[in-house]
Amino acid sequence: MIKVIGLALAAALLSVPTFGAQITYVSCDLPATEASLASHFDFTLDEQRGTVSYFVKDAEATNVEKAVFGPDAVTWTIELPLGKITRKISRIDLSFVEDLDLETIGMPVNHRVGKCSLVDPSSRKF
Repeated sequence: MIKVIGLALAAALLSVPTFGAQITYVSCDLPATEASLASHFDFTLDEQRGTVSYFVKDAEATNVEKAVFGPDAVTWTIELPLGKITRKISRIDLSFVEDLDLETIGMPVNHRVGKCSLVDPSSRKF
């Protein structure tokens, strides 16, 4: 009897929808500056896991970072040996901000603002 109740409870919990657990695909572009070339990013935002996975087209590189999913933006910071990169995607207007901070070695912050667009996963073939 206890086993049956436990199985029924487990089935009920599995059928409850999880809000905010969706994965969002975003494509973002940053313009070139005097300090850096233009960049294109393909992001996978996983709010439930608190991660941002991405592919940087120009560098043919991928990475996964822990991120903060706030009500207005998704933000994460990458620590570098000589500084840090902070990136933020607005949940309001889909702007994309990247700040490369190397002030520890006397370089000014390289601030770039770009734009993102949502990618519809239904257009995928697999």
